[in-house]
Amino acid sequence: MRWIDLHPSDTTSQTSTVAERVSATDADVLSAARAAHHTALEAAEQAHRAAAGAWSGPTQKSVATSLYAHHASLHLERAEALAEAASASAVPPADGLVADPPETPAAQWAQALGDAAQLPSPEAGVSRPRLGLRVGLVAGPRLRLGFFGLAELRDLTAEDWQTQLEHLDLLMIGSETEESPEFLLETLIPAARARGLPVVLVVTSGPALGSSLSIAERCTQIFATDPEAAAVLRSRCPEHVEVEVIPHPVSPLLHTPVGTRPARTPLIALLGMEQRHPAPHLEEPQFIPPLVDGVLGAGRTAALLPPEPRPHHWSIPADYAPWTLTRAEAALVGSARETAQVQRAMDVGLAVNAVMDSQAVFDPQILQLQASGTMVLATYNQGVNSYYPQVHIANSAEDVAKTLETMTLDELRRVQADGIRTIFTAHHGTDVLTRIARAAGLEIPAHQDRVLVVADELTEDLRADIASQTHPAVEITTWAELAASRTDDAEDLPDISRFEILVPMSCARRYSPEYLADHVAAFRYQAAAVTTKLDGDADSTDDAAHQRRAGVADLGLSAWWRPAPEALDSPDALLETLEAGAGATDSTMPVYALDHLGHRPAGARREIDREQGTDMAQAREEFRRTAEELGLELAVVVPIYNNGDHLRHKAFASLRRSGIFEKMHILLINDGSTDASTVDTIEELAHVWPNVSAFHHARGGSGSASRPRNTGLALSFTEFVTYLDPDDEELEDGYWELLERLREAPEADYALGTMAVWTRKYGVHDYHQWFQAGVEHRDGLHWPTADSLVTLNFRPASIEAMVARTAWLQRLGLVQPVGAVGQDSYFFQQLFFHTRAYVPVYRPVYTYYGAVETSIVNVISPNYFRKYLILEQDRAAWLREVGLFEVYLEQRFESFFVSWYLQKYKRVLPHDRDEAAGVLRELIAAYGDVRWRDPRGLEFFRSPEGRP
Repeated sequence: MRWIDLHPSDTTSQTSTVAERVSATDADVLSAARAAHHTALEAAEQAHRAAAGAWSGPTQKSVATSLYAHHASLHLERAEALAEAASASAVPPADGLVADPPETPAAQWAQALGDAAQLPSPEAGVSRPRLGLRVGLVAGPRLRLGFFGLAELRDLTAEDWQTQLEHLDLLMIGSETEESPEFLLETLIPAARARGLPVVLVVTSGPALGSSLSIAERCTQIFATDPEAAAVLRSRCPEHVEVEVIPHPVSPLLHTPVGTRPARTPLIALLGMEQRHPAPHLEEPQFIPPLVDGVLGAGRTAALLPPEPRPHHWSIPADYAPWTLTRAEAALVGSARETAQVQRAMDVGLAVNAVMDSQAVFDPQILQLQASGTMVLATYNQGVNSYYPQVHIANSAEDVAKTLETMTLDELRRVQADGIRTIFTAHHGTDVLTRIARAAGLEIPAHQDRVLVVADELTEDLRADIASQTHPAVEITTWAELAASRTDDAEDLPDISRFEILVPMSCARRYSPEYLADHVAAFRYQAAAVTTKLDGDADSTDDAAHQRRAGVADLGLSAWWRPAPEALDSPDALLETLEAGAGATDSTMPVYALDHLGHRPAGARREIDREQGTDMAQAREEFRRTAEELGLELAVVVPIYNNGDHLRHKAFASLRRSGIFEKMHILLINDGSTDASTVDTIEELAHVWPNVSAFHHARGGSGSASRPRNTGLALSFTEFVTYLDPDDEELEDGYWELLERLREAPEADYALGTMAVWTRKYGVHDYHQWFQAGVEHRDGLHWPTADSLVTLNFRPASIEAMVARTAWLQRLGLVQPVGAVGQDSYFFQQLFFHTRAYVPVYRPVYTYYGAVETSIVNVISPNYFRKYLILEQDRAAWLREVGLFEVYLEQRFESFFVSWYLQKYKRVLPHDRDEAAGVLRELIAAYGDVRWRDPRGLEFFRSPEGRP
């Protein structure tokens, strides 16, 4: 650009002739440049000061508001630099003086949409093709998205239903539909029934059914995703109307991991939430900040899409406005297909549950994100915690941030792989729709995934691996038998026509129990007829994972959907069928690569004799040597029985993010799990992490956590020890704080924190408040006496909330009664009786999940009370031994019996009540003559069940 001087009066409106322009001198150019630059600097300074003021709004204490202060500080620094530059006499360099404005959430979302658009298109699974079914749908987004593209779905409305109805095979009504009940009851359903059309209701809400009850009575079939809702429907509907429980559907034509490695965007997004009803608990401030603050605290890019605005519904707190799209921006987000693409493009996604206290009702994005191969961070929900342990429950911002910061790529891919397998094994929309259609009387063939495993040699190890697979319907053969079966009719040879999937395996490898399930799931969400696992670790294989490829590098890592008969003569013949794909494009290459998980070279890990278990003497030497050589300080005893998924994703994941993980000796004590996946998980963790040691009791189990806890204490060779159940979590480096406080107090036997609890709601068990009246406080320690148990009414604390001196705990010689439940509370009562002093830590140090539906303490049967019978017989004997029996009987037993045992007794099924009552009578007999005063206890003994 050429600078020229122009007098203000020299304009075409004032003169008809243009004066001759004189070229500016260098001095003039420099002067004008200085003036313009000075003006620009002043304007930029004022803009940054205004931005600093805008970032200085919220005063609440949170990660978000600390980021406000951080941004305000950066803007003020920039403003001061600009002011200094403006006052300088020389022209300063312009570079770096004016900061680029931070990207808005809308800009980040737009970028993520652009990145996600590069993903390959979703595919119908080769084993789950589109159904030839015409379905009239009157439903909300949950069902429309769950069945997207899987059949010919036609949305019916009050305006166009007549033109659609005669061309349908099935009418499906969803409980979340916004069509009026009058239209459904008086018009649509009668018209469909008159045409002989099956009419089904699918209830995706909880037991508060509202108008769905009246609609259900007019339908031919009812399905519910919540067992509680199904129970209500069965009790209210005519007997001839069947009610079935079905899983929530997910469609791979929207949500799929195909092409998602590596992640296409660094964004971590909350894509709104489902709110059909107000959710009072979301107004509580402690539930949302841990989720979002943790992401922001980890320095990750976040974008929050607000939920649809409705009266009394939750909205994203104002503190998060800088990361939240406006309502206007959210309205332009795009279609459901585009949103699903972003779900696929992220490595991590967020979900907020509007319901906490349900085992079946939660935000559908939790399933959609997992199907997309995306890790989920979510607020608490009972069912999510019970059945999807790979979903991280956001208990604190610190733990969320540490999870994102410390998780290795291999751990991330494991979380994602577990989610993919779970969803496409249990929630495939085609399977759900097929089940509905068949129950409604339509002739739809059921899908089968029968597997034939073939190997050169069927060794004992290979047979054991095949027998341990979680996928059912598996048979095995050899290549020789397979080739012979094409020419011979012998009955003992495999009939290949009975199988859909051929899986070659090699005795040079060992296969984890989920290996076949991973292949079977992949055939359900993508169209290639051959799948393969990758050989290597996450770092070396990630670029190839969940991508199409031309060939198979290792036949022993592949699986084949209905291979041609002529390809079964030999391994070479099978591989030759892929030659035609050598020149294919990315989308048509014949092989789909999954991931590197689920297999290992033979001999890579130690072998476990599950029938015999681990030799105790050998384990003592190994555990001692590990503790000494690594300089470990804190033993964490984890008792395990058939809950390997919770172990990996709950307890162990929480210890992994601990700041003292490398100083912990994590003792995985298997109580004889019958589940091969649990054993495999234990051994994998012990193999990968040098500070993890595993001990296996002989297969079968003892009935409770007592035996593995006793074993773990005996195998502890560190100075300090604690306990953590596999479905619980350390909270915010709680064990580090307990350890440090105990180290500073040589007079104390242990340090005790408090416990965060999730059941139907959130709570904190503040033991120090409970114990305040009965324990002396002196020199920063608490000093109980022999009478403190009596003063405190024998109220226990959790042994998972403490770190104890190992030598002291071992010297006590306490043994938790094998086979008992509730034994950890009894164990604390015993050790509290012997306590000299303990260090209080006034905050929750671990999270207890009290509503894991599959947990032994939540399955109420006569056997549940037998486990308590073991406990009470042992406790009664100990109380007599230490002279506390009479006071316990007078002060504690009756109240505990009626408030605990009789409340549990109410949940026993009717056909088990007599047997359970008999066990309760035995339990009472352990305490001899009980003087009953509580009306609830008296009522039990007057009832038919309570009488001897």
